Amino acid sequence: MDDPLSTLKHSYPGRETEIEQLWQLFGTPAEPFPHSVYICGGASSGKSSIVNSLLETLKVRHATINLIECYTSKILFESILNKLMDHRIDPKSGAPYAKCDNLMEFISCLKNVEINLSNSVIVVDKAEELRGMEANLLPAFLTLPELTEIPISVIFLSEIVFEKYYYRLNVVEPIKIHFPQYTKDSLLDILARDFDHVRQLMTENFGDSLTFDREFYRKYLNVFLSVFYRACRDLRELRYMSRKNFLVYCEPIVKEELTVNDYMALWRRISPTFTASAEVLYLRLCDGNLTKKNNPAQDLELPFYGKYLLISAYLASYNSLKDDKRLFMKFHGKKRKTQQDVKKKSKVSEQLNTQMGPNAFTLDRLLAIFYSILEDKVGFNNHLLVQVSSLVELQLLTLVSDPSTLDGRKYKCNVNFETIQSISRMVGFNIRKYLSDFSHI
Repeated sequence: MDDPLSTLKHSYPGRETEIEQLWQLFGTPAEPFPHSVYICGGASSGKSSIVNSLLETLKVRHATINLIECYTSKILFESILNKLMDHRIDPKSGAPYAKCDNLMEFISCLKNVEINLSNSVIVVDKAEELRGMEANLLPAFLTLPELTEIPISVIFLSEIVFEKYYYRLNVVEPIKIHFPQYTKDSLLDILARDFDHVRQLMTENFGDSLTFDREFYRKYLNVFLSVFYRACRDLRELRYMSRKNFLVYCEPIVKEELTVNDYMALWRRISPTFTASAEVLYLRLCDGNLTKKNNPAQDLELPFYGKYLLISAYLASYNSLKDDKRLFMKFHGKKRKTQQDVKKKSKVSEQLNTQMGPNAFTLDRLLAIFYSILEDKVGFNNHLLVQVSSLVELQLLTLVSDPSTLDGRKYKCNVNFETIQSISRMVGFNIRKYLSDFSHI
């Protein structure tokens, strides 16, 4: 295990192929690095961690920049220069050492630095944010060695494919490496590495009353992933949920109701908890016992209009488009009672829209419902769009269309009926009145 490449592969299960590709590109510092490399993969797929570990192992001078933090080109350029030259903050003035206002000054600074920047690397994390910045940034980073006459390599880390960047640009294409989603076996190997941490966590909660080995924890993870792998591939969320539910899984053993070998009985005990946990993924609720009939919406801190936008999203997901006029317009005309309306009253719960899963809806429809149910008439502004984006970031909404296009964006609502009903009560809104499943009652 003394070989650095083997050590890296051992540290990141399921990423042996991608590490091998990166090693071939950067593993020989004596040879020139590629001009640019584009790494694409979903959230929590190991992109940032692997790239930084590789560069640190090879002792390559590098600067890792997150474009969420560096939201302007000035901050971006100054952060790169400071990190490449090991600068932090000027202790006298409190200002950064580097001062750079535009791309030309940035290139000039790189040319005139006193240290040798040959075969150094700039890592641009959240590279998809470049699409909303100056149009000359992406072409400049792709051809940075030519502009600076210094062999500097740029690695882009992004969650979208590169083809979504240059629909209006004819740019030089980088070397592309794709990080696919982890397989179930890879996730099992990764989560099993947390055994020592989990054992310490169990000792803090239960003392020395519970002893278990790696095999017992691995069997628990296998059961855990059989439920959660279909709903979530995010390693961070799976790690959080697996640790949280393991406490509940071990409670019958601590109370001496079951033993570590009663796998079927333990599964029957934990199954309702797994089902409840799967419904509140990404919400990070404080109550550890999710089987209680508590109110998960009480743990959500949303702004007033954010709550109404979430309610509107639920209505758009669980109502048919043809029912919008009847439900949300005051003067929609008289509707003649039909045999279909009579049958709705005897509709069984399995046929209800609220039991059949959410449907996709457009942003225009979401805003139309929002304005129709909101009593206070607020003008359309960027704050509403920001709150929609926040709901997507919180995983309360899911973007199901191409994220690179603004027109025709489609979403789905992720919250269940109990949660949205609780949020509706907070703002004094009767959601049953506006759901086609209940409006006939």
